[in-house]
Amino acid sequence: MPKHIRALYGAAWLFIALMLLVDCIWALRIGFRLDRGSVVQTLVLVAGIAAITGLLSVIARVPYKNAARARFYQNVFAIFIWITALIAFTKVCIVFQYLGVTTNYPLATHTFIAIDSAFGFHWLETYRWVQSHPWIHTALAIAYMSGAWQLFAIPIILAATRNAEDYAEFVVQFMVSATLVILIAMPFPAESAYVHFAIHDRDTASTVSDFALFRDGHAHALHLATVQGLVSFPSLHTILALCFAYTLRHVRIVFPLAVVLNALMIVSTLTQGGHYLADVLSGLVAGALVIWVVRRVLVRAAQPLDRPVASVWAP
Repeated sequence: MPKHIRALYGAAWLFIALMLLVDCIWALRIGFRLDRGSVVQTLVLVAGIAAITGLLSVIARVPYKNAARARFYQNVFAIFIWITALIAFTKVCIVFQYLGVTTNYPLATHTFIAIDSAFGFHWLETYRWVQSHPWIHTALAIAYMSGAWQLFAIPIILAATRNAEDYAEFVVQFMVSATLVILIAMPFPAESAYVHFAIHDRDTASTVSDFALFRDGHAHALHLATVQGLVSFPSLHTILALCFAYTLRHVRIVFPLAVVLNALMIVSTLTQGGHYLADVLSGLVAGALVIWVVRRVLVRAAQPLDRPVASVWAP
């Protein structure tokens, strides 16, 4: 593993530890608690992934006669250590998200709807139109759900194509993006368009039911196995769509497909994720900014101090 990536990995775990500390202090102050069983399950999961990573570390150090095989195992190990960090961060961050919801700042929903109207976009009309065209609804539903599939598929693709550093960059993008949207959403909370427009179709308002419960103080306990995405502005799905496509830029066969799929996923966030157009537009801006900043940090970290910094958009 290159020295700058190793340093970045250490920084990632330091950040996870810091967020965990914030979660613990905040939760104690407001009486927020986690279901013990789900905490144990989470610890077992992280420990299991860490054990697999440790095994891969041993395998990667074996002096294979076949150089290609040696590089493959080293690449798989390099990706797995970042998978461990991503899983740990996701669990800590989801708690941070719920704690953020409890701040109960005034809703900015009507502001976002006004922004949508200024662009000539009307969410309810768009939702009804999509529902009246089953094939479009199905295509958007598949595109929206692809976010979860891509989180699973991308490390496999990058391991097979020896692009471990691209995965490291993606995990950092994910961590920065998730933290950023939560910090923005705290002072500018918004109820889902599903809730605002009273949409109760399958997998609509029920997928964000925790928002009102934790915001109003009616719920204080969280089960880590049944968490929901409660951040509306900016859209994390939109940001991740940009990151997914960018991460696969060095895999020529897959990259064009990733661009198309994630463009469709961005569109799907409106009706399948209950997002306002303002959420999506802000997500595009935030996503581009995150990609640029993380790339700039990596480029600078990889450059010797006495050499000029290359373009942050260089491959």
